Amino acid sequence: MRNIIQPVLMSCLLVASVAQSAAQNTVINVIQELRFKLTGYYQLNDTENSKTVFRNAGKITVTNNDIINLLEGEVGIVFSPDARLLLISTAPVDLTPKVVIRDRFESEPFDTDVTQYFSAEVLTSIEDGKINKNPFKASGSSYDVIVFELNLPEVEFRVVGFGKTKVSTGKSEGEPVTIVHTGKVDASGNGELQVTPVSGVVPVALTGTVEISGSNVKVSAE
Repeated sequence: MRNIIQPVLMSCLLVASVAQSAAQNTVINVIQELRFKLTGYYQLNDTENSKTVFRNAGKITVTNNDIINLLEGEVGIVFSPDARLLLISTAPVDLTPKVVIRDRFESEPFDTDVTQYFSAEVLTSIEDGKINKNPFKASGSSYDVIVFELNLPEVEFRVVGFGKTKVSTGKSEGEPVTIVHTGKVDASGNGELQVTPVSGVVPVALTGTVEISGSNVKVSAE
């Protein structure tokens, strides 16, 4: 039976529900893709000549593939090069959305929840826009702060992202069901990572961006 959606206004980062299903056990999820482009700086050994000591910094990149490769050992799965990092937020308010790796096996997609190792937390979301009541439509922008944190036995990092994101309407089967935030946030933080040619784990300073894209809405029975 088709759900009857009644718009209401509630907000949070990435997904803010503006719909309440007539079915009491309906769950609304917004599924979005994460793309990390970070640069890490670490301390190399000093070099010197007869007059000067030089302090040297090394540089590494941290992307989705690097994060997924680090997570493989913890979950016991070797992912394909096409595996993606997804953020799954539950309406109406989800300050700690799930992070999953989505891959395919024999042409069938499967999700692996990695939230216990790689987590996301919404700190602040300030919207500046408008919502048309009938028909329901959201537009505008939002100032969002979100933290991503990797915690593994040997390596870890934490970055805080801030950015102005786009506010739009998410739909399920043509019905408006959520407000969705998409865009790129500037991120910075620190951690301890394995780098080459340094032997072992070293402290790193991180900077870069995290892009949050997509507005795939899935409505299902609980």
